[in-house]
Amino acid sequence: MLLDFASLSDCAGEISALGDSLFHGETSLYIEEIINNKTSHRVFAVFRDEKTAGFLILSTVLDEAELLEVAVSENFRRSGIASELMNEIFEWCKKNGIVQIFLEVRESNFPARAYYRKFGFTEDGVRKNYYRDPVENALLMSRKLSL
Repeated sequence: MLLDFASLSDCAGEISALGDSLFHGETSLYIEEIINNKTSHRVFAVFRDEKTAGFLILSTVLDEAELLEVAVSENFRRSGIASELMNEIFEWCKKNGIVQIFLEVRESNFPARAYYRKFGFTEDGVRKNYYRDPVENALLMSRKLSL
């Protein structure tokens, strides 16, 4: 579900803890910017047993979106949470006039690359030395959406 301000405020700590462990503290920065209304990012989340099972952060500009982070709690991996989130953002994007979604993924993250290809993303280019801890190239991927 797309989180409104109140819902995001209620689960910001859980989302930040889950994301920061995977994304080197970047999730907390995104959440803080969203809560302080300094960005057009949106957070989608799936809850199980009153806990955040997974989340996705999407940034939009005009008719394009960038998928910034996708994370699923270890307890809920391989249970369809990431697919549920992806399907939800596709529907939301179509309803809101988004025609293309972009993302970056670590070159060595073969499971994520396969996952994104499963959802129709194509590999479009490389950003050299984009990631840190460890330094690694990012693959640029995108998917066009039909309205």
